[in-house]
Amino acid sequence: MFVKSGAQRKGSEIILHLSPAQAPPSTVPFELQNQITVATWEVRIGAVLHASARYSKPWFERIWFFIALVSLVVIPVALQPIVRSAIITRDQEGFITTTSLAKVNAILFSTFLGTLLLFLIPIATWKYIGHRHLNALAQKWTKADRVEFGQNVACHWTVKSPGVFRDGIVLLIGLPAGVAPTSFHPNAYLPSYINGPLDADASYYYPYKAEPGLPRMSVVGNIPLYMDEKRAFKV
Repeated sequence: MFVKSGAQRKGSEIILHLSPAQAPPSTVPFELQNQITVATWEVRIGAVLHASARYSKPWFERIWFFIALVSLVVIPVALQPIVRSAIITRDQEGFITTTSLAKVNAILFSTFLGTLLLFLIPIATWKYIGHRHLNALAQKWTKADRVEFGQNVACHWTVKSPGVFRDGIVLLIGLPAGVAPTSFHPNAYLPSYINGPLDADASYYYPYKAEPGLPRMSVVGNIPLYMDEKRAFKV
């Protein structure tokens, strides 16, 4: 299953969409580079991907639910004539009694519900165990960071376990107030519609900011380019 990769920022959280089918991100988000080394980052990402792969088998889940759907239809239909012939009774006038009909309906409904639980409980238990395992990993990392960096400085790790029919997980890293940069930070996550400069040397053509009270001069030669620069040369 394809998921978008790379770190994203939403408020005070770093969001990473991960999948065992894709290469994990090897670059540590810049907000975490003061705390998390590249080696630690790779170990944690690899551990969470390995754990999620154990509790996410999309093709197996599709086959399982297809068998469950067929069983929910076939089993009650196949049992209906057997149950009716064994339980249905008639009154003196030859009509089916309401009591026996209610028993048949109750048995067929119980069969439907039992079949549903037979297929639902194992997959739900399996997913719940995976959810507990991934949360235990995240809590372990949070506690380790708090011991090393302090309660108010360490990041908070959370994992959203894979759902049914998909293997993607979401890793959420909550940033403390002192680590989360504003939108004016040079490394801040910018919106997709804002592109970087195409020319890496474009800053050469920008005029230097002069001291207060002095005109803003251009770096291209000594010829003033703006009206306020020309006024500075008037006698």
